[in-house]
Amino acid sequence: MRLMAILFLLICSFVTVAQTYKFPLTVSKDHHYLVDQNGKPFFYNGDTGWKIFLKLDKKSVIEYLVDRKKRKFNVIQSMLTGFKDEMNLAGIKPFNNPNDFSTLNESYFDHAAWVIGQADSLGLLMAIAPLWAGCCGEGYGGKGAVGHTSFMSTNGLEKCSAFGEFVGQKYKKFKNILWIMGGDIDPFEDKEMIDTMAKSIKSKAPSQLMTFHPSSSHSSTDVWENPSWLDVTMTYTYFRGFNKAWTQDMPDVYELNWKEYSKRPVRPYFIGESTYEELEGEWGSQTQVRKQAYWSVLGGGIGNAYGTQLWDFPADWRRYLDLPGANSLQFYVALFNKYPWHRIIPDPESHIIIEGKGEMAQNSMAVAASDQKHEFIVVYIPSRRRLKVDASLIESNRVKASWFDPRTGKYSTISTNAESRVGTFESPDERDWVLVLESN
Repeated sequence: MRLMAILFLLICSFVTVAQTYKFPLTVSKDHHYLVDQNGKPFFYNGDTGWKIFLKLDKKSVIEYLVDRKKRKFNVIQSMLTGFKDEMNLAGIKPFNNPNDFSTLNESYFDHAAWVIGQADSLGLLMAIAPLWAGCCGEGYGGKGAVGHTSFMSTNGLEKCSAFGEFVGQKYKKFKNILWIMGGDIDPFEDKEMIDTMAKSIKSKAPSQLMTFHPSSSHSSTDVWENPSWLDVTMTYTYFRGFNKAWTQDMPDVYELNWKEYSKRPVRPYFIGESTYEELEGEWGSQTQVRKQAYWSVLGGGIGNAYGTQLWDFPADWRRYLDLPGANSLQFYVALFNKYPWHRIIPDPESHIIIEGKGEMAQNSMAVAASDQKHEFIVVYIPSRRRLKVDASLIESNRVKASWFDPRTGKYSTISTNAESRVGTFESPDERDWVLVLESN
C-alpha cells in the first residue's frame, strides 16, 4: 500500500491525469483511421519502449509513462515476452522453457498487467507484441530469415494457440491494448503459427485491435492476404542508401504510405518503426525523426512511432527522455489536431507542389497533402528551398499562408490575402519547415 501511495503521488507531481481518449479504439466508418468511444479520431504518436515489462521497476515504469504522457505521446510500443529466454528485473522469465509455451510463469504476466493498468490510468494505449518474432534470431520466430528452427515452430500450432488464448484471457479486461503480431520480420514459415495465435487472442479479446510488424521496407498487407484479425496496418521502412537491415533499396516513408493508401480493403496505417534518434549518426538526427513523422501523416497515415535507445532501457535511460526530436513531436501533434489529419488526402502525383519538391527517394522530398473539405494544405519541407505551390484545392477566394516551425510550434504569417491560386514561397532558413495554406 505504501508503494502504491508513493506511485500515486509521483503521478500527481508530474502531470494532471486525464483520459484524453475513451478506450477501446475502433476503426472509423470509412476505415481510414481509428476513433475512441466518443468518435474522436485517435492520432497515433507512439514511443518505442519495447522492454518496459522487462527492464523497469514499478517506480521507473511510472516515471517513464508520466514523462511520455507529458510530451504528448499517447502510445507505448512494447514486447510482452521480450527476446527469447529473457527475464524481468525480478529474475522471472515468461516461460520456464521457451521450447514449451505451456511452462508459463503467471507472476511474470501479472507484472505486465500492472504496467498496462498504469498506462490506462494515464490514457495511454499499449501496443504490445505478445511473442516477438525477431529479425535476427533474437526472438521466438524468424525461421525464414536466419535459418534456424524458431521456437514458434518447435512449439507447434496447438501450443501457439493455447498461448494466444492465455494472453487474450489474461488481458481481455484492458481496453487500452493494440496487439502487434510478429516483430521486425515477415512471417515466413511461422505464418501459420502467427495466424493461429492471432485468432486465439481475438477469440478471448475481440474488441482489442491488432496489427502486424513486418520486415523493414514492407507493410503488414505486403505479407498478409487480408486475414480476419488484421485491423490496422503497420508500415516499416528507412530510406534508400541506408545500410541497415534487409536492403539499401528501401522506399522512403511517404512512398510506402502512398502505396498503402491505394490498397483495398482500406485499413488505417501508421509508421511503426524507422530510424531512431541518436542512432546511426546523422540518419538519427532530430530532423530525420520529424521527416518520418510528417511524411507518414501527409502520406495518409494515422501517425508515427518514435524511437531512441530507450527501446532497451539502458542504465542511463533517463537521458533519452528529453531529446530534441521527441520534444518537437508534441508540436507535430498540435499541428495535426488543429488541421484535422483524419481528412487528409495524399498527393503522390504532386499536383500541389509545382516546383521545388526535390528528388524522389533522396531523403529530401517536400511532401504535401490537402483535406477532403478543401479547407487547408500542409507542406513539409526537409531543407531550404523555393517552392511554387498550387492552392486551387482550397475552395476559398482568400488563402492565408503561414510558416510553422516544427521545433517550437510557432506560426509566422506570410500572407492573409493570397488571391492568386499559385504562390511562390522560400523557406526561412536551412532547416526543416512546414508551410500551411488555409481558407481565410
